[in-house]
Amino acid sequence: MRIAKLLAPAAVAAMTAACFATLPVRAEKPVPVAAVELSTANNQFGFELLKRLHKDGENTFISPTSIGMALQMTSRGAKGDTLAEMNQTMHVEKLAVGDANRALLDALSGRDDVKLRIGNSIWADPAKLNLNRKFADTVEGEFDAEISAVSFADSGTKDRINTWVSDATEKKIPKLIEDLDASTVCVLVNAIYFKGDWTVKFDKERTAKADFTLADGSKQPVMMMHSVKKGEWRYTDSDDVQVVALPYGPAGDPEVPGTEPKVHMWLIVPKAGKTLDEVVSGMTSEKFAALRKAAYHRPGTIALPRFAMKFKKELQDDLPEMGMKSAFDGSKADFSGFEDQPAGRGKLFISRVIHEAVIELDEEGTEAAAATAVVMERGAAPRNFTVTCDKPFLLAITDEKSGSVMFVGTVYKPDSK
Repeated sequence: MRIAKLLAPAAVAAMTAACFATLPVRAEKPVPVAAVELSTANNQFGFELLKRLHKDGENTFISPTSIGMALQMTSRGAKGDTLAEMNQTMHVEKLAVGDANRALLDALSGRDDVKLRIGNSIWADPAKLNLNRKFADTVEGEFDAEISAVSFADSGTKDRINTWVSDATEKKIPKLIEDLDASTVCVLVNAIYFKGDWTVKFDKERTAKADFTLADGSKQPVMMMHSVKKGEWRYTDSDDVQVVALPYGPAGDPEVPGTEPKVHMWLIVPKAGKTLDEVVSGMTSEKFAALRKAAYHRPGTIALPRFAMKFKKELQDDLPEMGMKSAFDGSKADFSGFEDQPAGRGKLFISRVIHEAVIELDEEGTEAAAATAVVMERGAAPRNFTVTCDKPFLLAITDEKSGSVMFVGTVYKPDSK
């Protein structure tokens, strides 16, 4: 998919139609190694960021895929220490980041099991940024990025970016950016939208009010969904947690390898005597991958609250503390790959990283969306199990083809829909 680029410092162009991939169905094919390696790096970065953002007793929900892709698109214009720190923080220093993102976009495309859209866009002010053509061509080819020329002196620019995000997320994130300073030079945006039906739906007639025990021991009423009585799910447990996977999409044919569901929601529920805070503190992407690998099909029952959750956070304080320092320092940042001949102008740097993620789930399935904006300025035999999510728990939505953790979060207060 090729997208028109607006590079010349001429009249400000009107925003073109939102560009994100609702990608055509195509035959199953092996996932490129680069996509799997990038997913592994994004997952590691995502769990490290989750630990930083997590607060005992408070909901957290992020998209490692969205944050990683937005920052990696930004890094294509970085050089020197700025690039090295960004790559190290995101654990992609050994990868060809652009090629890997191209491979990951392709791997996540062409779904007929779930609805999955990913879009990238760049909004640049030609009066302040003479965008480098090589950079523009690179992000267009590697990230399917739409590039629009705008004026950040125009108060309507913020609304146009928000409209793009809203369209890309089926209106789940209508107002990602609350405000933009007139000194803004460029905004890079990623949006991801997911909607999937459970392979085995919950029985609406069995949904009933139940108590959910909060972190402080108090009770909160929720609408608790219950699985069919004779179901089988991928399940494992350890001394600390129970882990179960709820698949999305058609069940497939057990006799035909490769037709099994590829997208799952993983529920990680602390065992008695353990808290979610302890589980999150000890969780890593490697440990999560090991739990996923250990899970196998077993009969059991599941109880899960019907809920909706939203999380929004600016990350410009957290990312430097994780090692991405130079990118946020107006005196040290090197984003010279973004522009041509910036004579007399201060250094480009990242001033803000805005992330928002939402999720809604009910008896039919799950709808989730996330968006990230990078704002730049200058200067044994199966035994039955029962998993009851009636206390704080961890959840993650994964793509088994690429290994991507598309969403991950903690549920402390499940506000029932």
